[in-house]
Amino acid sequence: MMFRNKKKKTKKEGDNSLSSKNSSSGKTSSSSSGQWSRSSGTGFEPSSESQRSSGVSAVLGGVAEFKVRLLAVLENLEDVDNQGAIGIINTIDLNQQYRRIPFIAKDESQVLLILFKYGIKVMEVNSPAVLYRHPLYSIQRVVCYDDGLGKQVVAIKVGQPRKTKYGLLAFQCNSQDQATEICRTLATIIEVISTPDRS
Repeated sequence: MMFRNKKKKTKKEGDNSLSSKNSSSGKTSSSSSGQWSRSSGTGFEPSSESQRSSGVSAVLGGVAEFKVRLLAVLENLEDVDNQGAIGIINTIDLNQQYRRIPFIAKDESQVLLILFKYGIKVMEVNSPAVLYRHPLYSIQRVVCYDDGLGKQVVAIKVGQPRKTKYGLLAFQCNSQDQATEICRTLATIIEVISTPDRS
């Protein structure tokens, strides 16, 4: 079952405005339009009943499916400073600056990002092959932001609880609405699963 994206107004959080400099790319700023953190439980909240319904439906047996471009998969990253959203964005920016990952994901990097009650899956578009899979408990933070080049990025931080190493999955989305919906849907799934009186 697919939940199709609907255009909606997104709620900007003033304290999530982030900036970074990238001399080689000419990128002057990155602006976060929101985040969700497992440690704080704050950030995205479903802005409408339809958004909450999508998240709840995914928990109850369906899936939320988004066609996006896979920008980066980074593993074994040190989480020494635990800088939150700005640390995630700066990590991606730095890897782009050193050409470890591209600034713009190629068309052939299109994948299906699937959100459901057991976690997330990244699959090839035209085959059943699963490229990456992460259980729900390993998702530590979700950030969506404008990369300063007009691209909307969703970054998902994954890692084992109480471990100092983590990984990042980064996706370029088709619009700000899609990026925000991915973050809100995933936050809703985790919220519903973590609340004892819901099933």
